[in-house]
Amino acid sequence: MPDPQLPPVHPRAARYVGWIDRHRVAILVASLVVTVGSGLAASTLPVYSDFSYLLPPSTQSVQDLRKLEKRSRVLGTLMVAVKSDDPARRAAAAQRLRELIEAFPKEQVSSVTFDESVQRKYGWDNRYLFAPLADLQAARHALEREIEQKKLTENPLYVDFEEEDAGAAAKEAGKDDAAKLADLRKKLSEAEVQRDDPGPFVSKDGKVQMMVLRTPYSSGDAERAPKLLEDTERVLVQVRAEFPDVEMGKAGDVAVAKAEQDAILNGMLISTLLTVLLCVAAMAVYFRSLRSVLLLFWSLAVGTVAAFAFTRATIGHLNIATAFLSSIIIGNGINFGILLIARHLEERRAGRNGLDSLAQAVYGVLSGTLAAAMTASVAYGSLIITDFRGFRHFGIIGGVGMILCWASAFTVLPALLAVAERRGWIRPRSEPQIGRILGWMVPRRFGVVAVFGLLVALAAGFETWRFLSNDPYEANFKNLRSDSVVLKEERHWMHIIDEAFGQGISGGFAIALDHREDVKALLDKLRAADEGKGDRERLFSRVNSIDDLLPSDQAQKLAVLAQIRALLTDEVLDTMSDEDRADALRLRPPADLRALSENDIPELIAWPFTEADGSRGKMILAMSGWGYEIWNARDLVRFSDKVRALELPQGTLLGGAAFIFADMLALMERDGPLTTLAALIGA
Repeated sequence: MPDPQLPPVHPRAARYVGWIDRHRVAILVASLVVTVGSGLAASTLPVYSDFSYLLPPSTQSVQDLRKLEKRSRVLGTLMVAVKSDDPARRAAAAQRLRELIEAFPKEQVSSVTFDESVQRKYGWDNRYLFAPLADLQAARHALEREIEQKKLTENPLYVDFEEEDAGAAAKEAGKDDAAKLADLRKKLSEAEVQRDDPGPFVSKDGKVQMMVLRTPYSSGDAERAPKLLEDTERVLVQVRAEFPDVEMGKAGDVAVAKAEQDAILNGMLISTLLTVLLCVAAMAVYFRSLRSVLLLFWSLAVGTVAAFAFTRATIGHLNIATAFLSSIIIGNGINFGILLIARHLEERRAGRNGLDSLAQAVYGVLSGTLAAAMTASVAYGSLIITDFRGFRHFGIIGGVGMILCWASAFTVLPALLAVAERRGWIRPRSEPQIGRILGWMVPRRFGVVAVFGLLVALAAGFETWRFLSNDPYEANFKNLRSDSVVLKEERHWMHIIDEAFGQGISGGFAIALDHREDVKALLDKLRAADEGKGDRERLFSRVNSIDDLLPSDQAQKLAVLAQIRALLTDEVLDTMSDEDRADALRLRPPADLRALSENDIPELIAWPFTEADGSRGKMILAMSGWGYEIWNARDLVRFSDKVRALELPQGTLLGGAAFIFADMLALMERDGPLTTLAALIGA
C-alpha cells in the first residue's frame, strides 16, 4: 500500500509514463531497430591512425600530403629478414623463403627484390657512362700515347732524338698512363664480376639477409594487406620448422600499419569491455538487481551505438583521438539511467506501485539529468570551436553521445522498466548499506568545506599553472606508441634491419615540384644549405632526385668516349696482339652509345621517383639530418621550421611526419586554452 503521506504523483510525469507504458512494445521494437541499424552503420566506420587526420584539411601540411598521395604511386613495403650466426644456414633458409615467396600472386606482390641484380645489370649495361670522367680522359690520353708510341717504334725510319731527361720523363708518363689504363681495365672487370654476381642483401658480418616485397596497393589496404601478412607468416612458420636454428621475421610499413590498426581496434574493444564490466559490477553490487542493470545497459547501448552511427553519417571515420570514445560515452552516459533506476527503487521502497514510482522517478530526476547532459554536451561541444580535428571530432561525437544517451534513458529505459514492473521482475530490496555510509560522510559544516575546497582549488590552480608553463607536452613520441606483442616484434626486426643495412626509411620525406626543369635548382639549393657543416649540424643527411640514378657529365663523357672509339679503329686493332686486342675491345665503347634519360632507368630502381601517371623526375627524396631525432617533438618542429624557411619554389609540396607533427603541436597549443575557456563559459 502506498504511504498516504507520500506526495501525489506529478500529473505531467504520470501522463508521460502512461504514454510510455501504452507504447512500450513499439518503443522497444524501435530501440532494437535503431540499435541493429546503427550497429551495422557503426561497424563500417574506418579508423584512421594517421596523425594527419587530426588536423583540418586546410592545414598546409595536410594539403601537401593529400596532393602528394594523389601524385605518388602509393606502394606498400614488406621486409622479410633471416638471421643466423651460420652464414650457410642463413643462406639456405633465405633461399627456401625465396622459393615460397616467389609463388605469391602478382596481384598480391608487384615485385620482390632479393638482391642487387637489377642495379648491377643497369650499371654494367651503361658502364662506359658511369665511369668517372677523369678516368675516361686518362684512358684516352693513355691510348693516344700508347698508339702513337707503337706507330713510332714500328717505323724503321724512326730515330729518337729526345734528350735523355726528356726521354726519361716520357717513359715515366708512359708508365703512369699504363697504370691508369690498367686501373680502368680493373674497374671494368670488377663491374663484370658484379654483373654476374646477384649480390644478395646480406649484412657485412654475413649474419642477416633481407628481401623486400613491394605491393601494388598501399599499406593500409584493408583486404589485400592482411592477406599478404597471413601468407607471409604461413611461409615463415613453414621455413622456421625446416630451419629451427635460424631466426626470421618481418617488418616494413605493411606489417606496422596492420599491427597499429589491430592495436587500436583491440584497445577500443578492451577499454569498452572493461568499462562495461566494471559498470555492471558496480551497479550489481549497489542495486543488487542484475535485471535492473541489464535493462540499464540495453538503454545505454541504444544511445551509444546511435552516436557512432551519427559519426558514420556526418564525419565518416574515427581518428586516434576519437577511437576510444565508446568507453567514455558509456562511462558518462550511464549516469542518467543510474539516477532514474535509483530513484525508481527509492519510490518503490517508499511504497508506491510500479508505474507511479516510475512516474515520480522521472519527475524527480528529469530536469537535473537534463541539465547534467546539457552541461556535459556543452563541455564536449566546446571542442567544436577548434580547428584541430582531434578536439573537434571528439567534441561532436561526445556531445551528441551525451544527448542520445539521455534521450534513451528517458524513453527506452522507462519502457523497459514498465515491462519489468508488469512482469514482476523488479523487487525492491532494502536500501544498500553503502548508501547509508555515503550519507553519513556528507559534511555538516558547509562553511568549513567551502573554505577547504577553495584552498584546494587555489593550490591546484597554482600547480596547474606551473605545470602548463613548463612545456607539459610529451616530447618523446616513442612513449605514445602502442605496445602490442606484434608491434614489438615488428620493431625488433626493423631494428635488426637498420643495424645490418643502415636506416633507410626513418626520417625520410618527399618533396614534389610541378616542373621537371626546377628539380636541379632546388636540389642544389638544398645541398647548399648544408655546405661546410658537420654531420650533426646538417639539415639533411641525404637529398636525392632521379638524376642521381643517371650518369653525371654525360655530354662530356660521350665526347671522350667518341674519341676513344676513334682511336681504336679496326686498323689499329689489327696491329695488336691477341691479348692486347681483347683488352682494347673491352675498352672500345659501342657506336650507338647515347645519353641516358630517366626513362632508361629500370622500374625497380626508379619507382621512388615515379608518379601515379607514370611521369618521372619531379620528386626529391630527403632524409632529416643526424642531429634531428625523429621521435622528438621539439626536433621535428625545429626541422620543419628550418625547411620551410628555405624559400622553396611556389607550388612545392612537402610530405612527411615532421610537418604534420609541427602543425599539430602548433594547433594544440593555440586551441587548448580556447576550448578550456569555452567549456567553462558553456558550463
